[in-house]
Order: sequence, then C-alpha cells, then structure tokens
Amino acid sequence: MRILEACGRQNWSQIRPAIFGNIFEAATDKEKRHSYGIHFTSEVDIMKIVRPTISKFWEEKIEAATTIKELNKLQLELQGYRVLDPACGSGNFLYIAYQELKRIEQLLLEKVASRRRSKEEQIEMSFVTPVQFYGMDNNQFAVELARVTLMIARKVAIDKFKLTEPALPLDTSDKNIVCQDALFSRWPEANAIIGNPPFLGGKHIRLAVGDEYVDRVFEQFYDVKDSVDFCCYWYRLAHEYLGENGRAGLVGTNSVSQGKSRVASLDFITQNGGYIHEAISTQPWSGEANVHVSIINWSKQKPEGYYLDNQKVSLINSSLTSTIDVSGAVKLKANKNQCFQGVIPNGKGFIVTEKEVNIWIEADAKNQDVLKLFSMGRNLAQNPHGKPERWIIDFNDMSIEEASYYQKPFERVRETIPKERQNNRNSKLKVNWWKYEGKRLEMRKAIAPLSCYFAVPEVSKWAIFIPCFPSWLPGNTTKVVASEDFYILGILLSQVHRIWIQAKSSTLKGDIRYTHNTCFETFPFPQNPSQKLVQEIRETTKQLHQYRTKQMEEKQWGITQLYNQFFTEPSSQLFKLHAQLDKLVIQAYKFNNNDNILEKILELNLELAAIEKQGKQILGPSIPN
Repeated sequence: MRILEACGRQNWSQIRPAIFGNIFEAATDKEKRHSYGIHFTSEVDIMKIVRPTISKFWEEKIEAATTIKELNKLQLELQGYRVLDPACGSGNFLYIAYQELKRIEQLLLEKVASRRRSKEEQIEMSFVTPVQFYGMDNNQFAVELARVTLMIARKVAIDKFKLTEPALPLDTSDKNIVCQDALFSRWPEANAIIGNPPFLGGKHIRLAVGDEYVDRVFEQFYDVKDSVDFCCYWYRLAHEYLGENGRAGLVGTNSVSQGKSRVASLDFITQNGGYIHEAISTQPWSGEANVHVSIINWSKQKPEGYYLDNQKVSLINSSLTSTIDVSGAVKLKANKNQCFQGVIPNGKGFIVTEKEVNIWIEADAKNQDVLKLFSMGRNLAQNPHGKPERWIIDFNDMSIEEASYYQKPFERVRETIPKERQNNRNSKLKVNWWKYEGKRLEMRKAIAPLSCYFAVPEVSKWAIFIPCFPSWLPGNTTKVVASEDFYILGILLSQVHRIWIQAKSSTLKGDIRYTHNTCFETFPFPQNPSQKLVQEIRETTKQLHQYRTKQMEEKQWGITQLYNQFFTEPSSQLFKLHAQLDKLVIQAYKFNNNDNILEKILELNLELAAIEKQGKQILGPSIPN
C-alpha cells in the first residue's frame, strides 16, 4: 500500500529502492517473500540475459543504419517491439528490460538527431512504453507487484534520461501482466523472451506441487520421458513460441546442460533450429536459491559470433562447451546391458557394521550368503583398491519365506525398513519391505561369472575405472562394466574415452558425472584392431594396474589421491603408462595424432549406429576375434 500511495503523491524517491530491495516490511523473511513471489536477483545477473537478448541486438541494428529512412524504420520497429517474461515474479527482469529499451530509444534518437539538417527538424518523442512488456506468473500477489514495478520503471527512466514524456497518468498493465500458469497457457507473441523460471529438481517436483499437477505436466509434455528440472519446460515452450527472428534468454540450474535435463531443454533447442549465441556455463546464483546456474541466450537465426563464459568461441553446443556438439550421438545396441548402475536399497536399515556381520556369521554360517561388502562411489575414489568399508544385508530377489531363513539379518530389516518406508508413495516398496528398490538383477547376472568387474564412481574428478571383486555389491553411486578383460579396461582408461565422457557427461560443481546411458552406451569401441594390438593394450593396462596397486598399498592412498598427485606429472610412471596406453588405443581406432578425437569418435558413433540400423552387428565392449 505504501508504494501505491507514493505513486499517487509522485514521491518517487520512496519507490525506486523497492525494485531491488525491501518491497514490504512484511516480506523481510525468506518464507514470506517466496509466498508473495518476490525473488531478489542482482542487476548484474539480469543484464547477462537482457544485454545479449535485447541490447546488443538493437545496438547492432542502430549501428548499421546510416540514413534517416533506415532510422525512421527502426523507430517504428522499436515501437512495436514486445518483451515477455513467462515467469515474471515481482517484475525484476521486466524492470531492467524496460530501462535498457529506453536507453536504446535514446541511442536511436541521438543518431536521428545527428542526421538532421537543422535543429528545427529535430523532434524529441518517446515511443517505448510499458504496454510493450508482458509477464505471466501463477502468483496473483507477484503479478500485482510486477504491474507496479513496471509503473515505477517508467518514472525511473524519465528521471534517468531527462525525458519530457509525462509520468502521469499511470499506465495500466492489467492485460499485459497476467496471473496464468505458463505451462498450460498460450503465451503472447513477443520479439524477446527473458526470465528466470522456477528451479526444482525432477525428484522433488511431486513433493512440491503434488501428484495431480505433475501428472498434468507429464501429459502436456508427453515427449519428455524422464523427470527433469522444472525450469526445462520453460526452455521448450520459449523455443516453440519464439518467432523466426526472435531471441530468448533464460536462467536455469546448471543441470539444463547435463543428462536428462539437457535432452529436454538445450538439446531440444539446438536440434530444432536454435543457436545458443551467448552463455555462462555455470556460476553461483545471486538469488536466494543455493544453486549453480547456467545463463543461456539463443535465437533461431544463425549468429555472427558466439560468446561462452565471456570468451569468443567458434560455437556453443548444448553441453555449454565450445567443442563438437555430441548431443546427436546414438545409443549403440552392442553396448546395451554391458554397463549398469548399482543397486538402490532405499533404507538405512540394510546397512550393518562389520562387527555385527562377524557376530551373525559366527552364530549361523549361512548368514554370510546375505551379508556383502557394499561398494559406493566414495570408497572407489578414496580407499586403497577402492575397497568398501561398509556392509549391507542383501536378500536379492528372495521371497519373504526364503529371506526369513537368515534370522538375524531378517529381524534387523523387519525392525527398521517398514518404518523407513511407511510414508513412501510406492506401495510395492511397502509390501516388499525386505527387498531393494533397485535390485539390478541383470547386473548381478552379468557379473556373477566374472573374476572381476570394472567400476567407476558416478561422480568423481577423474572418472577412472578400477577392477573390483564380484563379491562386492555395487551401490547406486557406482557404474559397473560387466567385463574382466583388461583390454576393455584399457579402452575405458584411455584418453579417447575420457574425451568422450567429458563431452557427454554431466558435471557436479566441477566433477564428472558418469552415466551408463549417455557416456557408455553411446561410446563406440574399436572395430577391427589386430590381435597383436589388442594384446599390447591388455598388457599395458595390466602394468598400469600393477603400478596403481603398488602405489595405493604403499601410500595407503585411494585412486583419486594417486591421480591428483601424479596424473599430470610428465616424469611420473602413471603419466608415462597412460601415454603409452593412449598411443596404442589411438592405433586401435586407426586415428591419426593430429585428428580431432571428439569429432572422430562422434563420426564413428554415427557410422556404427547406421550399420546397426541395417540389422548388422558391430563390435561392442567384447574381445575382438
């Protein structure tokens, strides 16, 4: 109410701080601000969207115009220019966009004035008004604030640029800024779409907005097969509503360039005629959400230049890197069911101590059948040889009658897991309380006959595979390759595979996230290496394994510490063995030293996918004949 009263009195000095400061005393705490739809964002970060999407576009057009006729045409074009924020909140982005468009207006008028023959011909007039700005939000209070914000934006621009246009009467934005759900409403036509859609991880959406709403979203976006970050849907809609000459700029969590969320958002843009022309790959967000974000600006017209993280690059792909765009890589049938995610227990009650394990086995030797070392990403990365330190009760796919034969482990699970799962929405987990959520039967079958399997942490700095005993039960933060052949391990440890996973994987605050479907199933293995070369790769990999084993034993280091210390040290044996391995693997692929490895691997992926499409077989992660 104070803001509206101040508007009536034209006491603008009281109003301006409201835009990026305390809008109401009642909204000084975070919970209330969010309920009102008030989210504070730094002007610097908003400009990272507004400048590439709106300002630079107009500055270039004005710079290119040289005649009065061309400039007059731009005036008409600017007068009809429309800006939309489809998640406008209290209007911060619209406020900055308005200020920038008024600044552009002044640049245009100044250039017009410089081309006039006399001062009498110079006519100062304003043509950018708040009615060119549109917003949508499903919070009615935020919508009312955004309307007031746009009123204030006009008065601030008048003062800033010393304009002669009247501040009163106040513009009404009732038809422009509306309370609607952007996911289910038709968006107004706009030349520029900007904003900061809501961040919400795919796993948390149901808890936040309810099953009914999520089911509507999934029905609306039926081609998005997986749970993705909530903001991804805005990227899709923005691209669909964007005109052929339009430009868009949105903020999203940095997951939009990673994994399933990337497929649903940035892959959708780049594979449907969009060009990402300016982006910040990742940065901490200046708003209240404690997340790292990506800032993406794109258009449907091919840009003259690309800027990634404030550096000029040759292109920007959907992974927000300047390397080859590998988003079009195809999953290869030959690689299917060869790499797995570990089990998902869903219950802390399955975890037991080594002391309990020893007591239970001493009490009844058959209990050892269901007590296993539990291998997770942390122990693979940090412990010598990756050895697990935790134990887990594992009834695999047993019936309740079979599981009950193992008295002590069964009693522990019965006492703990039903309580842990009592609020779980999945009724099967409550009925089958002694079983894991993800039992990974195919993985168990694949690794059972092997002398070892190869595993890598799902998230790690180096994404280095190590051999593991089949008696170690892999957990959900590990990825398992069902092979015992050190030739296959050599390929997985090579520079060729590392380059591929860095391009295909997600990142978590700088670490690599290795995924079995995007990193492994798309990776093409060498097709026709000679037996001599296969054996050389195998023997070199064994030497590397022996060296790593010795170093970890002597120093009591995990694999991550070993690679931190020596992997980039040219004088180290680790560096030399990897260099030798890389040279052999390059030969196996028949690549040349001056080849762009990523480009060649993508080319091979597409070539092998085409062969498989013809019904022919290719060589996957198996021993070449």
